[in-house]
Amino acid sequence: MKVYNWDSKSSLYLKKEEELVICLGSFETLHLGHYQLFKKADEFILNNPGYKKAIIIFKNPIKNGQIISKKAFQAKTKLYTLEKLNFDYVFFIETSQQTINLHYEDFIKALKINNVKTVICGLDYHFGFRREGNINHLEKNFNVIKVDLFKNKNIKVSSSILNTLISEGHIKDLNKLLIDKYSFISYLDKLNFKYPENLIKLKSGLYIVNAVIKDIEYHGLCHIDLNNEEDKNVLYLLDLDRIALPNEEVFIEFLEEIRLITDEKYNNIDNLDIEKAKKYFLANLDI
Repeated sequence: MKVYNWDSKSSLYLKKEEELVICLGSFETLHLGHYQLFKKADEFILNNPGYKKAIIIFKNPIKNGQIISKKAFQAKTKLYTLEKLNFDYVFFIETSQQTINLHYEDFIKALKINNVKTVICGLDYHFGFRREGNINHLEKNFNVIKVDLFKNKNIKVSSSILNTLISEGHIKDLNKLLIDKYSFISYLDKLNFKYPENLIKLKSGLYIVNAVIKDIEYHGLCHIDLNNEEDKNVLYLLDLDRIALPNEEVFIEFLEEIRLITDEKYNNIDNLDIEKAKKYFLANLDI
């Protein structure tokens, strides 16, 4: 998989013989609605060998014409998922006022000069300045495959719903709607870590997690501090008494919430939390 930083208008000088089928959307998160687009891309390539699968990702979300600083997912965790889904190209767009003001016709031209022949998007897809571009404009320039809205219990799955689940700590419900389980990357000092400052904060609480350090996966639980004090967010590993080196990278995958914290007197890990985590892993030995 090749990853490019793209200005949303220039040629990336891809091989001329490589024609692209590209998935278009906001992709602030990677949820089951997006997965429907990705499956359509795979079906298309199966019937049209030689095409390469691509996707555009904005580095920061845009809402009502404004750049949102806090996001749900880190770029790196998205790349892990996209690589597993066998994407050939990922085009990262730096979110800026220039991006927001880009006319839809200029965006279409940029897709064409980068070998895009087929576009896959949802029925409600809009793009360009003031979201003036729509599927009708795409259909005049590309083969367009439209995908129905994905609903869960008759409600459209959207990034705004997932953002709410994150901020309220409903990890079990959140994971049911994601392609991969919710995760983020931070850096350890012993087993304490700073919450990534550019992410929507997960509700304070105790969570069952997998933690990957130096390509080794550990099982345990994670305490997200009520006051977001840097030295109080902590991992507790069940299968190894391990002390990480300073600034050691950790990938934390959240599996399920144990309990949420709203009171300072419960702002810690207790033995009951540890026992619940042990029981969870014993019941889910393939996790």
